[in-house]
Amino acid sequence: MTLYQFNRLDELEQLEAVWEHGALVAERVDEVNRYKLYQIDAFYVEVEWHKEYNVRRAFYSFASTNAEKMKTYLDKIDISTIK
Repeated sequence: MTLYQFNRLDELEQLEAVWEHGALVAERVDEVNRYKLYQIDAFYVEVEWHKEYNVRRAFYSFASTNAEKMKTYLDKIDISTIK
């Protein structure tokens, strides 16, 4: 799947694609939300959930590892098992 194909899906199909094809890369939380970063093929998807209500609030998809969204995860990604 490409980033373009993912972005053309409706919200339910995007959620299904994340669950079926996404590899969890990192997680983070703030006062209100929790965020999970997934990799699908050659792009990334951040899923934002409201902590208290456990409701998905947004998807953010991007391909570049230089994207601003990726920078918020860099200190949370464990690369110790990579050889």
